[in-house]
Amino acid sequence: MSLYVVRQKVDKSKEEEKVRYHGVPVSSGQISIDELAKDISGRCSLHESDVHAAVIALGDVMQTYLMKGNTVHLKNIGMFSISAGSEGFETPDECTPSKVTAQRVCFKADKEMRSILPEIKYQRTYRETTKK
Repeated sequence: MSLYVVRQKVDKSKEEEKVRYHGVPVSSGQISIDELAKDISGRCSLHESDVHAAVIALGDVMQTYLMKGNTVHLKNIGMFSISAGSEGFETPDECTPSKVTAQRVCFKADKEMRSILPEIKYQRTYRETTKK
């Protein structure tokens, strides 16, 4: 069961401002690479240390490919890519490579990963603390 809190937000999209209340999910905790390695090793024939090393290497290799302008697709997980942008210029020649900056790592979940969404159920909590 996932947790949520209720937050007040002001809707300013109409002539009259209205206060609205929204359910917002809160984290139930953060899972470490050690916990992932232990869980994965219990589901396959790899030892925890092998899984740990593979996940670390995956992160390193993904960074290398993303820096080269590639997207990285992990089957049943999703697609990672880099977004970039620049300010607007009056002529194309003014938009030089030094003016374009990477802004964020983007992630788009695969259909298989998104398929869990209808299964998630929520329970209200009144604290926004993260459990460990």
